[in-house]
Amino acid sequence: MTGRIRNWYRLTRGRRSPAPEGVSVRCPFCANGLSQVLDSREVGRLVRRRRACRSCGRRFTTYESQAAPSLQVVKRDGRIEGYDRAKLLSSLQAAVFKRGILPEGLQATVDAIEAEISNLGVTAVESRQLADFALERLSLLDEVAYLRYASGVRKFNAGEDFLVAIDEVRGQQRRVAQARIQLQLQFDEDQPHWN
Repeated sequence: MTGRIRNWYRLTRGRRSPAPEGVSVRCPFCANGLSQVLDSREVGRLVRRRRACRSCGRRFTTYESQAAPSLQVVKRDGRIEGYDRAKLLSSLQAAVFKRGILPEGLQATVDAIEAEISNLGVTAVESRQLADFALERLSLLDEVAYLRYASGVRKFNAGEDFLVAIDEVRGQQRRVAQARIQLQLQFDEDQPHWN
């Protein structure tokens, strides 16, 4: 889904009205621009809409998200650039090259990074902080990808740098595993026991 097409239909006085000129949801089967929303629900930060084409009657699903507010990235040398999702995604793709990570996993990783930045409530973020968010997510996704990405953003010069990064990623993985165990224990305690 492109970044420009975010919200295709709006509700006005109980009736669905078509989206603004130039933005439409086309049926993937017949390319008709008119569809009816059958069901909507939130899935993470997205809204999943089940639609029926008004021309051919076939059903299809769309996912919508809010347009992200403009975010600035402060580089190490002090330059300021606009945040570019494609650039972040490209750097993550290089890190996971031939690691068997699905594109949907990378998209979800970028979504999670953007959510963390959004939760900060800032309009500018340092490139180092953005890289730290990416490293945190990569540590959960793939250890080798973490090391590849870390070696690029931290500019490793010796083998010792890799050993330190390995210790970091394994520590992060241990913390996440412990948190999951705690959540499971808490969940088990909250469940009614039927005897």
